[in-house]
Amino acid sequence: MQSPVLALARAFGCAALPLLAPLRAQHAPAWPDRVVPRDIPLGPMISRAYRAGTRDSTGSPGRNYWQQRVDYAITARLDVETANLTGSETITLRNTTPDTLRQIVLRLYQNYFRAESDRNDYVTDITDGIRVSRLIIDGEPVALDDPKAYRVDGTIAIVQLASPVLPGATATLTADWEFKVPNVPPGERGERMGRWGTRLYQVAQWYPQIAMYDDLRGWDHDQYLGTAEFYNQYGSFDVRLTLPAGWLVGATGTLANPEQVLSRSTRERLAVALKGDTTVRVVTAAERGAGRATAADSLLTWHFTAPLVNDFAFATSADFVYDATRAMTPKPTLVQVFYLPEHSSYEKSARYAKFALEHHARYVMPYDFPQATVADGPETGMEYPMIVFCGPGFGVIAHELGHQWFPMMVGSNETWYGWMDEGFNDFIDAAAGADFTGQLEDPMRIGEDYRRVAGSELEPAMMWPSDFAGPLYTLQTYEKAPLALRALGGVVGDSAVRQAFAAYAQAWRYRHPSPWDFFMFMDHALGQRLDWFWNAWWFTTGTFDQAITTVSAPARGAVRVTVAARGSMTMPIIARIDYVGGGTETITRPASVWFSGNRMVSFSVTTRGRRVARVTLDPDNRFQDVDRSNNVWQAGGPAAGPSAGARN
Repeated sequence: MQSPVLALARAFGCAALPLLAPLRAQHAPAWPDRVVPRDIPLGPMISRAYRAGTRDSTGSPGRNYWQQRVDYAITARLDVETANLTGSETITLRNTTPDTLRQIVLRLYQNYFRAESDRNDYVTDITDGIRVSRLIIDGEPVALDDPKAYRVDGTIAIVQLASPVLPGATATLTADWEFKVPNVPPGERGERMGRWGTRLYQVAQWYPQIAMYDDLRGWDHDQYLGTAEFYNQYGSFDVRLTLPAGWLVGATGTLANPEQVLSRSTRERLAVALKGDTTVRVVTAAERGAGRATAADSLLTWHFTAPLVNDFAFATSADFVYDATRAMTPKPTLVQVFYLPEHSSYEKSARYAKFALEHHARYVMPYDFPQATVADGPETGMEYPMIVFCGPGFGVIAHELGHQWFPMMVGSNETWYGWMDEGFNDFIDAAAGADFTGQLEDPMRIGEDYRRVAGSELEPAMMWPSDFAGPLYTLQTYEKAPLALRALGGVVGDSAVRQAFAAYAQAWRYRHPSPWDFFMFMDHALGQRLDWFWNAWWFTTGTFDQAITTVSAPARGAVRVTVAARGSMTMPIIARIDYVGGGTETITRPASVWFSGNRMVSFSVTTRGRRVARVTLDPDNRFQDVDRSNNVWQAGGPAAGPSAGARN
């Protein structure tokens, strides 16, 4: 496009050019040294929600907040010899929205494993995906071969409705389907699910699922690409799974028919486990099989119910051994562990799970489900309601069970904002790990991975959709949010952050908060506007770099410290002063000292006759200073020099 200045010059002749340049220079704005954004960008989605009253500027659900409810009744059979799973389901969609629905979007996650599917992650097996053989909506068959009525696009299917679903109305979908469970070779990790040959199955993303419909975007048409996770509706599940006798099953929900599928000894030991705090060996290696671990029959149908969850998964094997204990969350909660007998490291897993559940329940809010299950298998770190597929160690168990809070009880769009799931989970995991080990992590080592790449061209902002975060997805989704919440503790105090965070979880329990809801809720709970903080950590990839430039004694009994801001991220000044002969004090100046755009701030400290030995900025590494070489002034040492490695 032609420059407006050049066009004007041509219109008036070349002689106009000398007149235009001085005119522009005379009116050039006088920018501050550093512009400090002090607001949160509000896009059209959240702005519409505020106008509609579905979201509130306090961060709580708005007066008109709504979300759909979707209930599932599923009957399925797993042929353990061929790995083929066939199923039928009836889905009840309650349109609790103010909108008329003219189409329904279904999720067909198993199509991820088709050869032609788009992916940004790996597969261990190529399958034909899921095959839907029958679909009926409100008694009317859907022509699956008519693209105007039913169109499959990767991992979603769009169903055009013959009769729209009005607000307040209910639609009933019936479907038949089948797929082959993807195999995972020895030594490889499953992609959120999978099987070891025909010996052990972890089954998830396994049934046609109604996609999310929310007040922010309507239907969720995002493809499942593998890296980022899910955005699911809440509802009830009534699931019946048929397998050969002798195969133990761990799943989402409560087992509704234990007398029909479990042996008497298994049931009796489970009852003992719920009465004490020790681990009970419910089924040992010698007790596996039909008539010993399970009821004696050729086939058994396991019936599970869950009144309010956002997904369903299960694991099964004839070779499982089975441990159980009780966690107080604060109500008695059954803890179960299913694992292969040669994987003896799982023998401590019930104790680890008990500790994690009890800690998270105290730290965030009570655990709301009747049981929690840890299942061995090819996927070594993935979560579903009430069941996790993971390894045997404390760290991975605490993390995967932490997901029972985020996103199983506090829903979120993990595809777009993975930090609301993984990052918040890592935040509570750090507290659980410290309590479990009795050791705090070295504060100078916290955030090392982040500081190595902070501000680089590859770093994605946390508000960028997670599926497109690139090679630093883990940093964006897992690591940066807990670092930011630790930094927030340096602004308002750790206990205040924890209390506000727990209140946020309670307010959005079984709902779907957006990032803006979190920011606004925390502001409201903490009693101050922190837009500058949320903007810096979430919407930018700016870095923090404060430096001591001078330390002097302008008057007897006082010391004057000058701090330079060399990064683009605005944070408070925290300075620890160590005195000769012992004694320290910490001086803080709020982030507002930088809001005018200045890059130098000086402050004086009364020393009461004491001599200063050392001054240290950000002594506990709250704000992840990318160049700590200029954070310390030492009496008698060289003057503080320029930053050698600051990035903006």
